[in-house]
Amino acid sequence: MSAPVSERLPAERVLLGYLLLAAMSTVLLRPPAWGVILLFHLLGAALVEGLRWVPAEGAPGRRLRILVPLFFFPLIYAGTGRINLGLRYWVLDEIVPRWEAALFGGQPSLYLSERLPWFWLSELLHAAYFSYYLLVLLLPMVLVLQGRERAAERTVAALVLLFSVSCLFYIWLPLTSPYYRYPPLAAPLSEGPMYRLVHAVSGRGGVVGGAFPSSHASLATLNLLLAWKLERRLFWWTVVPTFGLLTATVYCRFHYALDTLSGVAVGVGVFAASPLSLRTIWRIP
Repeated sequence: MSAPVSERLPAERVLLGYLLLAAMSTVLLRPPAWGVILLFHLLGAALVEGLRWVPAEGAPGRRLRILVPLFFFPLIYAGTGRINLGLRYWVLDEIVPRWEAALFGGQPSLYLSERLPWFWLSELLHAAYFSYYLLVLLLPMVLVLQGRERAAERTVAALVLLFSVSCLFYIWLPLTSPYYRYPPLAAPLSEGPMYRLVHAVSGRGGVVGGAFPSSHASLATLNLLLAWKLERRLFWWTVVPTFGLLTATVYCRFHYALDTLSGVAVGVGVFAASPLSLRTIWRIP
């Protein structure tokens, strides 16, 4: 007798939809090695579909299925940097730096660190930037450990929806970030352990074209809004690292200010449009 197949969780539906859209984008754009990229996304879709065979009735299986979609983020993010190579012209590479200069009187990603060349500030902001990897997981894991599976399920669905929207931007409207476009921070700002750690991770996991909107800013913003509504104590623990992260995206030369502002706007928009909006959040146990 075969194992019963359960319904897809909301995050699984969103993730499956994104993987199929990314596969279609691969076929349309035909980047180098597009067949391998297509197979990668189809296999990912098969893995997501395979989660339906994990029992969702008991606590261990349900908690596993709630959290697993978050661990797809590095893989699908890496895929965007392969698919967008099929685009011949990256229009935002011309538009965003020009708008940045017009709005802010230059490039904040260059002049912030030049005007505030303090070693301790660089280290604190690089630590805040690195906290992103914890912030993405923290709220869903806390909710799961509290036994609030329904709240955790909808939280992960909102995070997956936001990241999927961002990744579609990185495929169809890529933007080269200041990290690849400008020189890195100079000494002494570049001599600390947090600087070295963050740049080692970014050097291995970064994607050319994955700048607008900033997923660091959007996911951090969404997490903060969800924490305010779902777990107020966690909000107070994460509010300072979150604002530090938003500042770090520009100061540390990973994003344009417009990337960060657009990321905040997308985070607010997904929160408002998700099942966790202000009108329905009180129904979540």
